[in-house]
Amino acid sequence: MKSLKELSLRIKNIRSVQKTTKIMQMVSAAKLLQSQKKLSNSKLYISKLHDIISSIMSSADQELLAKIFTTGDSDSYLVFIIASDRGLCGSFNSSIAKSSQEYVNKLIASSKKVDIVFLGKKAFDIGKNRFDSKSILKIENSKGITLKRVEALVDSMDLSKYDRIKVFYNKFYNTFTQKPMLETIKPWSKSSSLIDDYLTNSTIDYNYKYEPQNTEFILRSLIQNYVVTALYSALLESAASENSARMAAMESANRNTKEMLNKLALLYNCSRQAAITTDLIEVIGGAESL
Repeated sequence: MKSLKELSLRIKNIRSVQKTTKIMQMVSAAKLLQSQKKLSNSKLYISKLHDIISSIMSSADQELLAKIFTTGDSDSYLVFIIASDRGLCGSFNSSIAKSSQEYVNKLIASSKKVDIVFLGKKAFDIGKNRFDSKSILKIENSKGITLKRVEALVDSMDLSKYDRIKVFYNKFYNTFTQKPMLETIKPWSKSSSLIDDYLTNSTIDYNYKYEPQNTEFILRSLIQNYVVTALYSALLESAASENSARMAAMESANRNTKEMLNKLALLYNCSRQAAITTDLIEVIGGAESL
């Protein structure tokens, strides 16, 4: 049995850890509320943008649509992998690294050209030995991402050379549920995991006025805007999921430390009682020998 001093020191250390995890839980809860607000605004914007593109496409010439949306032989892929820059958030990073690794390796095995952009250093730390180093194009922080930063990132790359652009991210469902998701942002699709169906209304006939000869320019501009917005929305989904996962992980850690403290307190009291009993026996035995 451990000494009372060792038990007392361990209890003190666990209480210190408990304070830290409690603070991290509260900070994550506050950040989660901010992330949810940003995510809600982003979903409203991208859903309406999706509606506008759908409306213009419905009245555009089919030859023009084929010119804009037809991709190459689908041999070149750009894959964004979004995770966090910090740990202590359960399986948040490992799940996205595992699912993206399986997908990318299948593409490479099929002789596809794949470039990878990591947005979040933890995903890179977990996956750097699982991916072909030649495929890794960029590694960026995911913390403090703004729309301007996403625009600058997209402008720094020539997206026209890629037939497919994919995004791996953790989709936020609720406080306790986040799931790895694969979203295609090029070519543009009528369905998307980043939009909410109740925010879109494909039955509405938007009465937009624009110069007919500029339809191609308008569609290309809107789709370029959609790529940036979709990537930004995926980052916000990931941020909300990260804060939620960290909050849940810290809550679980708090429960574990509480259970551990209860067990150690019981062990400490038993050890203390045993020590007192031993001292009494020695005193009584000494008195009787006199």
